[in-house]
Amino acid sequence: MKKIILSLLLTVGAISAANAVEGNAEAGKAKASVCGACHGATGVNPSPTYPDLAGQHAAYLVKQLADFKSGARTDVMMAPMAANLTDQDMADLAAFYASQERAKATVASDSASSPSISAPAGDIELVTSTSAKAIFAGDVKSGQAKSAMCVACHGADGNSPVPMYPNLAGQSEKYLIKQLAHFKSGERKNPVMAGIAAGLSETDMKDLSAFFAVQASKAGAGETSKVGQKLYFGGDAKKGISACVACHGVKGKGMSHAGFPALAGQNVDYLKTQLVSFRKGSRANDRNSMMQNIAIKLSDNDIEELVKYMSSL
Repeated sequence: MKKIILSLLLTVGAISAANAVEGNAEAGKAKASVCGACHGATGVNPSPTYPDLAGQHAAYLVKQLADFKSGARTDVMMAPMAANLTDQDMADLAAFYASQERAKATVASDSASSPSISAPAGDIELVTSTSAKAIFAGDVKSGQAKSAMCVACHGADGNSPVPMYPNLAGQSEKYLIKQLAHFKSGERKNPVMAGIAAGLSETDMKDLSAFFAVQASKAGAGETSKVGQKLYFGGDAKKGISACVACHGVKGKGMSHAGFPALAGQNVDYLKTQLVSFRKGSRANDRNSMMQNIAIKLSDNDIEELVKYMSSL
């Protein structure tokens, strides 16, 4: 009997091994950009609230991701992250993090190579320095000249005078490039922006994005909300709503390297329109449907209170 049981166990193990998806660390590195906000670029987290993933066993990471996806392990933050991951995505992510060093020194070296810039509106001389050119894909001065067509809706310095349009000042270059490309391709639908983006080259997009990225955003002028603040920092576990702070930051400045946009200083009307669009699915260019998965759980009142708080940042 013992021999039969042992044989069965070995057979099951062999079948499981044969069916296991082999992970690719390089592919996982690209996919891990969305995880960097909470877990750090190399899996060494910048906050004690979230676990280190660097050096963890790949099999364990795959199991946890699968459990978050199935609901066997519950977490309002990880559930929407894992919802659209394929078996291959999980294997690739696990392979990448398993290959990383556990040492905390990786955080320092990563942050040292990614300096940030904050320049006052119109201070173009500062941001065309050698260091700025090393940081931005686009040319700031060229972007300033090309931005003339954007002034009517977004303002000369990216701070929009019209509540229905977004403020672009201080937004990350990476995020702006993505939105312009999606407007051009039709992945993000807007009749006004589609016409404008249609004639933009890849270089134009980079230049415009670099220009607006270095402008100073104005402080939020919206009224605050305690209900919105609670949702922003804590989410709603009962409704499965993730906290906004994990991706958009304590002060609403976003996570530029992960591609998460800044919300601070945005207009109430614009923020509300985007949340409603994500909820309806009319805007669907978010990575892994993260915003759609969250917005669909937001009530009208949740959105009203959230945008009040976010516009006050």
